[in-house]
Amino acid sequence: MKSFTLAAVVASLATAVSADCHADNCARAVTGTRLGPAFVSSARADCSTRQAHTETAPAVTETQYVTVQAPTYASACSGLVRYSSACSCWGITATTSVVTPTITTTSTIYIDGSEA
Repeated sequence: MKSFTLAAVVASLATAVSADCHADNCARAVTGTRLGPAFVSSARADCSTRQAHTETAPAVTETQYVTVQAPTYASACSGLVRYSSACSCWGITATTSVVTPTITTTSTIYIDGSEA
């Protein structure tokens, strides 16, 4: 009795289908076994290939210009170049930081005009 129950559970797991699966003629044509095990293996591979979708986000370059002014106490400096020179006496040089944005991509796959 225990082996029968275990076999029934394993069989039900093996035949479990997604809630999105419509058991119609299309599903039978794609998942049917009438053409043999080689067809089933090939059809499964086709499904895996066609259901996988990779999308590469386009590269975006944005340049921002920031105007920096010397502080008022540095009025003896004739401009930013001179102020920068004065700061370099302490070993402090101008730097630029590049922040990489976090990109989130959400894709919806449509097959023949209907949402998958």
